[in-house]
Amino acid sequence: MRILNPLYDWAFKYLMDNNEVAKKFLSILLKKNVIHLESRNIEMPLLKEGNPLLSRFDFNAIIELEKGQIENVLIEIQKYKGTNPIDRFRTYLGESYLKQETYKNQQGEIKTESLPIIAVYILGYCPAGFKTPYVIVRNVPYDGVTDKKIKLNSPYVKLLTHTTYFLIASPIQGYHWRNTTQEALIRLFRQKTAKDIENSTYELDEEPEPDLQEVVKYLHRGTQEKAIIKQIKAEEEYYEDLANLELTNQQLNKKHRQLKKEHKHLKSLLEQEKKRAEEVNQKIVELAKLLKQLNVPIREIIDKTGLSAEEIQKL
Repeated sequence: MRILNPLYDWAFKYLMDNNEVAKKFLSILLKKNVIHLESRNIEMPLLKEGNPLLSRFDFNAIIELEKGQIENVLIEIQKYKGTNPIDRFRTYLGESYLKQETYKNQQGEIKTESLPIIAVYILGYCPAGFKTPYVIVRNVPYDGVTDKKIKLNSPYVKLLTHTTYFLIASPIQGYHWRNTTQEALIRLFRQKTAKDIENSTYELDEEPEPDLQEVVKYLHRGTQEKAIIKQIKAEEEYYEDLANLELTNQQLNKKHRQLKKEHKHLKSLLEQEKKRAEEVNQKIVELAKLLKQLNVPIREIIDKTGLSAEEIQKL
């Protein structure tokens, strides 16, 4: 079955624009039942000027917690294809902490307040230190005196800390897949390798997990949408151009470093030659002085040293 590659922003947007499919996707990712979902903000490189490799998707969601409890949260998804986006991630996260969301709660009441944040980072590369493609960092309170975990149901904890999910789309060398639904979800994001001719769509070579079938079918349906394919192809070409430009810049920088090194070497040689010339000239002057003291005729001193009559007279 051929499907869209959700690593591409337009394919991911297509996926998340379908509310029911997006709820299924996030329920699998978060390991929590997403009851309600509203898109709040989308920023994509081809839609907005700025960092050409970073896209953001924000959702207001109602999720089901343990024992049937529910909670309104802000889900912040950031996708990045390059390396070292930490400063950008922190900047946007800081902006999210400043926001107040207006939403309708389960009782139908309109609320405007700060919400707990769930941060999701989908990376098209593997950062140093990651040994698994799926990492969850949960904010857990401890008693500072006993160092024991404690239950602390307080807005101070919920609103001043956040849970983070990392999805690594680049293959991790030596990783042993355990055939979980979350891993199957991550494998839908295919990073392009050198041998790939194209990567915007690909043939899914595994039977989708039962919980993933709805997501996979929708990504397959997207391959029949000409407008979506056109947008994703343009995105793929865009990133190919960026990669070629980056390669050209690297080559130019390398050439610049080589020329700078050669210039430094030539400058050193020139200084050495200048020093040797000064030493030779000093010896010539000393010779001329000696010949003059010995009353050698000026014409003969000129012939032997190459100095002018005026220069010899001044000695």
